[in-house]
Amino acid sequence: MTKSLRLRLQLWQALILSTVVIVFASAFFRQLHHATMSEIDGELLSDARVLEGTLRTLEATSNDKYGQDALQELPLSLEPAHRLRPPRRPDERPNERPVGSPRPSVENMRRDRFGRGELERGHLGPPRDSLPYFAVFSAEGDMLHDGTSGVPVAWRAPLRPLVFRNAGEGRREVLLRGPGDSLIVVGRDVSRVMHRLNESLVQLIAIGAAVLSLGLIGGGWLASKIIQPIRQISDTAEHITAQSLSGRIDTSKMDSELQSLGGTLNSMLQRLEASFERQNQFTADASHELRTPISVLLSHCELSLSRQRSGDEYRSTIATCQSAAERMRSLVDGLLTLARADAGQMNLQLAEIDLQTLAAQAVSMFSPLAHERQITIDLQGESTLCTADAGRIAQVIANLLHNAILYNRPGGSVTLSTLHEAGCAVLRVGDTGTGIPPDSLPHLFDRFYRVDHSRSRQAEDQRRSGSGLGLAICKSIIDAHHGSLAVTSQFGEGSQFELRLPLPSAPT
Repeated sequence: MTKSLRLRLQLWQALILSTVVIVFASAFFRQLHHATMSEIDGELLSDARVLEGTLRTLEATSNDKYGQDALQELPLSLEPAHRLRPPRRPDERPNERPVGSPRPSVENMRRDRFGRGELERGHLGPPRDSLPYFAVFSAEGDMLHDGTSGVPVAWRAPLRPLVFRNAGEGRREVLLRGPGDSLIVVGRDVSRVMHRLNESLVQLIAIGAAVLSLGLIGGGWLASKIIQPIRQISDTAEHITAQSLSGRIDTSKMDSELQSLGGTLNSMLQRLEASFERQNQFTADASHELRTPISVLLSHCELSLSRQRSGDEYRSTIATCQSAAERMRSLVDGLLTLARADAGQMNLQLAEIDLQTLAAQAVSMFSPLAHERQITIDLQGESTLCTADAGRIAQVIANLLHNAILYNRPGGSVTLSTLHEAGCAVLRVGDTGTGIPPDSLPHLFDRFYRVDHSRSRQAEDQRRSGSGLGLAICKSIIDAHHGSLAVTSQFGEGSQFELRLPLPSAPT
């Protein structure tokens, strides 16, 4: 199944945006519902408290507890525009009035106390279903006063002194314990309020759907902008082949994260290009090096076969062919070693070896050459143990010592020293030769690279200088041992090669 990054980005963006919209809309609607119901409950509780205070006042001024005369003082309805007045203070006399004012009639007292128009069930004002209603029950459940205007109110003893409840049919009620364990029920129809809340919910859903749609459209556009640089990278990579590795990804207009990716890919392409160039150069150099001994072999064979030769001439031809074949074999062995090193297939026989011992063997092997060139060899240091392949390390030491003798001055010296330093086994090979030019140092370990032959003392040294693979082979061998091989040189004064190898592993 094909995976699309753009589709995944859009799906994640849709999921996150949907979650945010749903959570926000739910929280907003819940807060709106809670605030609306809290306001309604507050109004109902205020009416219930006023009724409670009125009952307590009537109880204090009446000899008959909740008698019919006292209950007649309660209003028949509670209009929002004419709320009950707070009960009189205990020390306030019922008939107290300003001096000289006329005595109010019973009807006027009722109008002033409970609001005008409250003597009849039918009255002007808000719609009947939005007006508060109330009822008063005794502790036994008998209805003491009915101000419900026909709204059915069932008695139910609350478990707590104050209870808010949904009474069904779109009504909200508050139950309050009054004096003498009486029960005051005040309620109102909230169906219109709930209808407006439902309309608000529908509007929230519509707004949320619109926001989600716009977000998805914007998310699709944003996803296209995000993957556009990736498409550019892909297009650039498609045009890069083994014959054309010079193409690079333009990162100047990319964001920092993609610039890092583009820079990494450009670095990889640069390394690949350099690797292909080295490979091509390596193939060309190897072909050139092999062509010389092959030409020698063919020319001498053709010369020998052109006419009858004497035995001495045949022996001379065979000796020349043998020398050319030896050079070819040396070159092929070096190429094979480098190929195995590149493939990670250099089979190393690791063991605990002593660099001092290997250095002494190399000194013994090259002493005749050093004596011929009037070069003195000084071996310094002490026993230096390390973990390595003895044969391969002996090959490296022999190559370094041979170069130190070959490119030295007559009467010069070569110093070999072994020691332990910074957790490594170290071998240094220094000479007092002409040194290496600074521009040649970075390329000294490149394959088939040879320093200018003017360093050699005579033309014979040029023939002996090899194919330019010696130091490259030494470097690959040391790298395979996870060691290091470095060179320092002062042109005109001499050079020093430093070899570092890991110490023997601790026994487990």
